[in-house]
Amino acid sequence: MNLLAFETSSSIGSVALATGDGVLVRETATPREQTERMLALADELLGDAGLALTDLAGIAFGRGPGSFTGLRVSAAVVQGLGAVAAIPLFPVSSLLCLAQRAHREHGCERGLVCVDAHMGEVYFAAFDLRDGAIGVADPERLSAPGDVTIPPGTGWWAVGSGFAAHSEALEVVTAAATGVLPALVPSAIDLLPQAKRDLAAGRGTAAAAALPVYLREHTAWRRSS
Repeated sequence: MNLLAFETSSSIGSVALATGDGVLVRETATPREQTERMLALADELLGDAGLALTDLAGIAFGRGPGSFTGLRVSAAVVQGLGAVAAIPLFPVSSLLCLAQRAHREHGCERGLVCVDAHMGEVYFAAFDLRDGAIGVADPERLSAPGDVTIPPGTGWWAVGSGFAAHSEALEVVTAAATGVLPALVPSAIDLLPQAKRDLAAGRGTAAAAALPVYLREHTAWRRSS
């Protein structure tokens, strides 16, 4: 099973390729050049693995919420590649992707992902480990930092840039957490577990329907620019 994945919802863009031999990952920290860099990195990974685009079972992408420009980059790139290769696409929540990274690197089984949305707001959602898989426990939301809901119980982690950007407003939240991971950003490798589950379940999406999830009206973004 060969899967390609793109994640550009934060300041660090990444591409991952999963094959029977393992997973290869490339990153770029140049947001202004992400469209060109994402395609170049994908070509590099496929070349290293000796694969063509048509050898892929599908392409995953971080569908947001996150950077407005970054989400448009991923969506445009995967829509084009998916249409050319006639393969399914797998949109995966970028908050879930970040939760998956926290689980992979730090063993977090419960947590609150909170990402800076700028304009004095954050994106957030709770996640937990169920039946061996990380899943979002509550709907993703956009709110003021002071309106972030603390997960019930104990043993959960605070994950994401929102806890760095709004540390004072979220002080009550972080005080209740087992640990805080404010510097963690999503990585394309962490889109793959959910994409593999979606592929196995036949939940692929056609190129025209592979759209970003912003959680914010486009007019609000234009006003902030």
